[in-house]
Amino acid sequence: MEYKTDKLRPTQPFLVLETQDFKQEIYLNQGISHFYTFRLEKTKEITTVPDSCVDMLFEYGENGMTAYAIGSPIKALDVEWKGKKEYFGVRFMPGSMPVGLNVTLRDLVDCRFYLEDILLDNNGTFVSGMKKKKTFKDRINYFLEEYTKLEMRQEKPFGKMEILMAVKELAYNSGGLMRISEMADTVGYTERYINKIFIEQMGFSPKVFCKIIQFQRSLEFLNYGNVDNMTEAAVNLGYYDQPQFIRDFKTYCGMTPKRYLMLTKRIRYNSLVENVS
Repeated sequence: MEYKTDKLRPTQPFLVLETQDFKQEIYLNQGISHFYTFRLEKTKEITTVPDSCVDMLFEYGENGMTAYAIGSPIKALDVEWKGKKEYFGVRFMPGSMPVGLNVTLRDLVDCRFYLEDILLDNNGTFVSGMKKKKTFKDRINYFLEEYTKLEMRQEKPFGKMEILMAVKELAYNSGGLMRISEMADTVGYTERYINKIFIEQMGFSPKVFCKIIQFQRSLEFLNYGNVDNMTEAAVNLGYYDQPQFIRDFKTYCGMTPKRYLMLTKRIRYNSLVENVS
């Protein structure tokens, strides 16, 4: 069994499993993981799992468009999604804060805000322009054009934010397996100070962030890997043993990895995701 080690693409698997015509385009630039789109024929509750990501979500229907910024939960959560809608989303990398928002990552944990209420868009063209775009490609292109303008106006991070970004990058690049003590040695600050900054800015500790990254790796592994047995999977994913893998996965997904794997095989998860190049 080969373990996938390329760059993590954080996922919300139940959006794939419970919606129609799911497509995504991987980007991995400007703090953005990927763009995605799908339809939903009827209103339903869909499980959201922790990913430490912020999503910008655009909901299109007969009465126009509504835009949100949505933060990650810290445990599996059932969320109601409206039917008879088409959705376009932008998922940012784990721990990455989109530029141009007047809230913090901590404010966004387990919450959603109307994008127009928190977006620092002086000329007001960002959201209004997105309303007019009809195709997946047009929405991606327009979003990147406007988002790049926001980036150019954004002040560069310094001080605490530089430390936070460095720690998040270490956690992400290690797949969540780097110890906090090792991060402290690398960035030159104490574990206590790193914990303090993380909780101030993110709303949870670097240890929780690492666990969510590790969980997201396990989702990707189960979605796309050739899994022969859970013990081997646990070892490859860096868990101490199979019971720890099962316990952590159930905490964040609401079901055991074995049950999740059976679900993805039965519904043929791979066939539901169309990657647009």
